[in-house]
Amino acid sequence: MNLPNKITTIRLVMAVLMISVFSLSYIPGATSTWASDFVIAGFHIGFNWIDLVCCIIFILGSITDAVDGHLARSRNLVTTLGKFLDPLADKFLVDSAFILLCTRLDWGGHYQVLPIFAILFIGRDLAMDGLRSIAANQGKVLAANIWGKVKTAIQMGLIPVLFLKGFPFSMLNFGSLDVWMVTRWDYTYILTNILVGITLFFSIFSFVVYVIQNKAVLKEEKK
Repeated sequence: MNLPNKITTIRLVMAVLMISVFSLSYIPGATSTWASDFVIAGFHIGFNWIDLVCCIIFILGSITDAVDGHLARSRNLVTTLGKFLDPLADKFLVDSAFILLCTRLDWGGHYQVLPIFAILFIGRDLAMDGLRSIAANQGKVLAANIWGKVKTAIQMGLIPVLFLKGFPFSMLNFGSLDVWMVTRWDYTYILTNILVGITLFFSIFSFVVYVIQNKAVLKEEKK
């Protein structure tokens, strides 16, 4: 196993670690005792050490995504194993994060990510894998398009914010303190899910572009 593939494997391990750490919050009483939210100058900042650790793990995992791809291309170390592991590690890390965030409530009682968003993200990834599989059977490789890259960039920046329950957006205050304390989590929830919705748009749009650009792959062969 070459260096890029080892780094990709590390990303898979980090995804499992992220899931394991996040699962600590499911222990009864955890978030009200040893995993309670950080308090700064008497103010609840909105997230705890479990959230912070998951955020850091995800960021490090995202960095390995850029590193292994760069090394594989620059050193001509692209392998069949790498072509299998790299998209698997990417989807496992991102889709796992979305699924976990669908199970958690913020201080306002909102789920961090609407379940329908996570379902559509995973559905798109499954459809994309199917398209790539068909293309591979025909000896073709589907190159990434710009819209898929935009989707990935937004995801990698947004998911850490979601792990921190909307921080730093949750700290924005454009009115009086009393009003902000009441509406803080509602506004944060709306803003973050708008950003998730934008990410989903680019995700589905990039897939549609893939299909249009590679429609010949889906044509039935004449017997």
